Amino acid sequence: MAHHEDHRRPNEGLLIRGARATGALAVLFALLPSGMAYASGGDGGAHGCSDVDVCVDAGTPGSSGSGGSSGNGGGTGSSSGKGDGMCKLVDDSEIPCAPGYNPADRCFYQLMDPQPPSGPGHTDMNGADTSGPGAFYMKDCIVNDVGGIVWLTTPPATILPDPEELARQARDKMTLLGADIGSAPGPNSPGLVGVPVWLWNTKSDTTWGPNSATAAVPGLSVTATARVTKITYSMGDGGSVTCTTAGTPYKKSYGGKSSPDCGYRYTKVSTDQPGGKFTVTATSTWEITWQASTGAGGTLPAEVRTSTTTARVGELQVVN
Repeated sequence: MAHHEDHRRPNEGLLIRGARATGALAVLFALLPSGMAYASGGDGGAHGCSDVDVCVDAGTPGSSGSGGSSGNGGGTGSSSGKGDGMCKLVDDSEIPCAPGYNPADRCFYQLMDPQPPSGPGHTDMNGADTSGPGAFYMKDCIVNDVGGIVWLTTPPATILPDPEELARQARDKMTLLGADIGSAPGPNSPGLVGVPVWLWNTKSDTTWGPNSATAAVPGLSVTATARVTKITYSMGDGGSVTCTTAGTPYKKSYGGKSSPDCGYRYTKVSTDQPGGKFTVTATSTWEITWQASTGAGGTLPAEVRTSTTTARVGELQVVN
């Protein structure tokens, strides 16, 4: 049985939080003329998240957020398609999330649809005159509870996160393991000096790939895909072999043939090793590429995973 080390990266530094501006709506009703009706659309507010302006597993407008092979799914997007969705936080809680983030004040702004009445006699929650050019926005801020419906003469500046940051978030959702090592002779079967040893990795999405996961914010999604490009087997006797395929599982019908793509021959016995066996360490190199919904793409630094097995090697004794 191969032993695995799981080196999944934690979401270090992503202390994600959200703020809901609720009481401000009551203030707005007091400022607007009586009988005024409006609809905010979506869930009635633009709720943001993250100290680094990235929402993990946020749903995209009108659809569901995507999860990786490890089963971490996103929230459901708005059926109205107006840009709301769910941000899945690091503590597995979820809050509504929306586009329209303004980095200047760390607030989200969502254009209201339909627009409340504007013009002479109509003001926003701050008493602003709405008789000139402009529009009503639902405002919600990360850093405090100030929010509600505001009138803006110029649309707020908005940004999307760096797609590579989302790619790293997608990578961190994956389960990437070392090889599930198969060998012939197996770890409990004695081999002989000079006799071919077959090595292979029992392929799965977590031991060979492809392994994919997606991270998204409204307006941008990034899918990262990981694949093993090589496995280096350190055989315990000072020698090693690097295989660029998963290897070929051994069958009895192959007899004493050598593996066509991943094999080794020992030149010394293992009797002086702990337990009388060599420790075989497999080091898998995972290549990670990413593709954004905007068409951008790239690669992330390779990830390395290890696993181990053992090999008992003896010497053929000739009897005179």
